[in-house]
Amino acid sequence: MPPLRTLVALCVTLTACRPGYRHKLSGELQQALAAGPADRKLRVLVDLTAQLDLAKLSDSLAQRHLGRAQGRWLVVTALSDLARESQSALRPLLEQLRRDGAVESYHGFVIVNRVLVTGTARAIKALARRPDVAAIDIESVPQATVLAARTADPRGPPGAPWWAVRAVGADRAWRRRLTGRGVVVGIIDAGASAAHEQLRGNYRGGDDSWHDPTGQSAAPVDGAEGHGTSVLSAAVAQNVAGKRIGVAPGARWVACVGLPHGRYNNVAVTECADWMLTTAQPDVLINPWLLPAPGCDRSLARIVDAWRAAQILPVFAAGNNGPDAPSDASPANYALSVGGVTQADTLVPGSGRGPNRCDGSIYPTLVAPGEAVPAAFPLTPSAYIRSRGTSIAAGLVAGAAAILLERHPDATVGDLEHALRAGARDLGPPGPDNAFGYGALDLPAALDSLGRFLAQKDAPDSTSEPATHR
Repeated sequence: MPPLRTLVALCVTLTACRPGYRHKLSGELQQALAAGPADRKLRVLVDLTAQLDLAKLSDSLAQRHLGRAQGRWLVVTALSDLARESQSALRPLLEQLRRDGAVESYHGFVIVNRVLVTGTARAIKALARRPDVAAIDIESVPQATVLAARTADPRGPPGAPWWAVRAVGADRAWRRRLTGRGVVVGIIDAGASAAHEQLRGNYRGGDDSWHDPTGQSAAPVDGAEGHGTSVLSAAVAQNVAGKRIGVAPGARWVACVGLPHGRYNNVAVTECADWMLTTAQPDVLINPWLLPAPGCDRSLARIVDAWRAAQILPVFAAGNNGPDAPSDASPANYALSVGGVTQADTLVPGSGRGPNRCDGSIYPTLVAPGEAVPAAFPLTPSAYIRSRGTSIAAGLVAGAAAILLERHPDATVGDLEHALRAGARDLGPPGPDNAFGYGALDLPAALDSLGRFLAQKDAPDSTSEPATHR
């Protein structure tokens, strides 16, 4: 097996170059430049041509049979080395433009070989003319909320309040003494509250556990919607005061404000995606949001691929764009996607449906409780709501993944995805379908499936291949 530097060299791809530079500017950026004035400074994301071939790198690392921690370190190191070496070539130009007043600031990312630049039209055009720059996009304009929660009932849990954790079999996993201990769950949302009684005791703490790219809060807080707190509580609430609402009460959590006020911002999402990969490094990452437009948009595919290569399992809400079909949306349609069901195992009306418009596969991957689900709410440290939507369902699945990882710490992202699909309880027409996916989350069955699958993989004559995300 080649050393890391050789491996990185073999896994670098260069995007095709075309003459000129205008094709490198997104349509939105071209419109902003045409609107002027020339000295106005815009925030833009500059993607370089050199990008790591993550599929090739993942295949090479899989042949080494590395543990999760070592594999993650190698992926992050490879991405960091590439970013440092290629971005350093831009620095002389950026520094010259800064001295000339055309650039106000810049800094680079690792998860994608990308630089955030605040500069004038002259600076942007100078960067676009470089052969090592592939594309430049302007900071997105905030639109309607992209959080995948439909409604929340402020009355709190109903008469049978803890039905969701029982429905997915979490109580049976607890009887096996599995609570998610030793696993870290992350969330990218509008925020999350460490003051709530369900999340106060298992916030990981320290400089590597909370990040707000806007700089508005140095400690974990949630927005007015309370969305991140509610979704996170479905995954990792500590189940204090007899309120059993979290699937993995023994897990710890980290969070990043990637959706300011619940609205999509490509800069904030890049900031949080990069921070999750390089700093927080959770084992499971909840993404209860979607891009504003439905359908297939691969603009975040490289980010999702980097998480998966680093053995961070991204769990996406399937969205609430139903009941029409298809009503899938990205990035959920190139990752593990979760729809919502009621207590009666009927589909929540708005739950996103397939077929998947990115590759024609089953969408969503599976379903979990997504209506009248009890959840924490940050109005007070002991406030609760009943939540509805695929966001809360994604939180439950993320908690289940944490328990799978406690039981099998070296399971890969592909192993976890396989187990969740294989263990799902079939609903709707026999077999996988584009409403319920592979079925309803069944944590005990997923645990059993993962154990069998790993035993088969480890057998001397095994020919099992790593499972993909679908």
